[in-house]
Amino acid sequence: MKAPKAKSHAARIRLPRKGASHVELSDFFDRHDGVDLLDRGIMEVDPDHEDLERMLLEYWSQPNTKQLNIRIPATAKLMIERLAKRKTIEASTLVRMWVIECMRREAMQP
Repeated sequence: MKAPKAKSHAARIRLPRKGASHVELSDFFDRHDGVDLLDRGIMEVDPDHEDLERMLLEYWSQPNTKQLNIRIPATAKLMIERLAKRKTIEASTLVRMWVIECMRREAMQP
């Protein structure tokens, strides 16, 4: 009888197909660690921040015309609403502020 083969740490990762849906991409990244993908050379860090900085500058001159829907737990929604009420602003405004702040931080990282 043959001994079972040990699983290789370099197991082939099946990448999402070109044009994969957001659901497929989300599922892929739920199952794979970004650091491992970087280590294996499957992903790479883009050091060019110029386009991100330009987009951040454009953001300030544009009206809020696009909508993004996300699903969060009911408790998280209640917490956001309470935090927004504390600041006397709408919940959507508070979340928009958080998103923009995180985008700014991400864009400025090396």
